[in-house]
Amino acid sequence: MDVTKEPHTPTRQRYNQPSQEFELGTSLRILRWRDPILDRHGFGVDSEYAELFWLPTLGPSALWLLRRVAALLTDVNDSVTIDSELLGTMLGLRYGNIRDSLIEKTVRRCIYFSVARPTGTDSIAFKTALGPLSQRQLERLPEPLRALHTMHAPLELNARLIREELQAKKIAMTLAQMGVSSDEIPSELERLNFEGYLASRVASTFP
Repeated sequence: MDVTKEPHTPTRQRYNQPSQEFELGTSLRILRWRDPILDRHGFGVDSEYAELFWLPTLGPSALWLLRRVAALLTDVNDSVTIDSELLGTMLGLRYGNIRDSLIEKTVRRCIYFSVARPTGTDSIAFKTALGPLSQRQLERLPEPLRALHTMHAPLELNARLIREELQAKKIAMTLAQMGVSSDEIPSELERLNFEGYLASRVASTFP
């Protein structure tokens, strides 16, 4: 199998550059898109939440791609390089013309839904954990699925934790840009009714 595993790189990689037009080449370098919040509280790509709620949103090919990526990446290897035709074959996708292949369309769909992001002309970072659906995405699901979503209390708890931490992180970033020190950020967040443990954890990500 033509898959080249690359050594683990302990330095956290940032994928905050603007989205760029992506064209699939003969090979693709796959990277792990690390997100401390989703990695801690999110739903795995092979979880029940992904099966019930992300599958109708992403479509089967995109979810299977995320699952295949998660299987290729390990704790030891944060990136792999794989032949594009082979990757399509793994997903049961007809390859054909490289510029109009189903695998390229599937990768583009992952980018569109922000579960993948270009990191170069021939590399893509994929999330291996998913957040809760947005309210807009939930509204597009059939009513029985929306009802099922609200019945899953543990899922809703996870969703709430993720949203709270994302909100706290955004506020902390604003405070840091205003010159508030990392030592002062926890107390400022607590004043805004964030839990103390959450305020401290968010503040610890700032220098």
